[in-house]
Amino acid sequence: MKKCIPRDYKIHRHCFTNSYPVIEPFLKEFPNLYVGFTALITYSKAREARDAVRQIPLNRIVLETDAPYFLPNRVSKDVCRFSHPGMGIHTLRELSLLKGEDMGTVLTAVRHNTNQLYGI
Repeated sequence: MKKCIPRDYKIHRHCFTNSYPVIEPFLKEFPNLYVGFTALITYSKAREARDAVRQIPLNRIVLETDAPYFLPNRVSKDVCRFSHPGMGIHTLRELSLLKGEDMGTVLTAVRHNTNQLYGI
């Protein structure tokens, strides 16, 4: 990527499910790279992604639903079989818990990050 993409280019690393050591070099090299997390982080077995959330600065994170995939852990398939944007609150809650911040602070941060990334 270093050879093809300008260092200040805006990048959204979609649906990150891996470990922090995988994303760390990209965060260092590309200051406008944001890492997207889905409801996968609501599952305790997603240890690598949950650990990455804890280590990535909040000002570099955006939320995703990746609908219809990644149904949040606490949502029964009897209630809804597929993920949808309205379920983003579950990812926000888990992100807040993992970061040790209140939901309002995290929501403000990810809204700002989304605005910086997409201009919306």
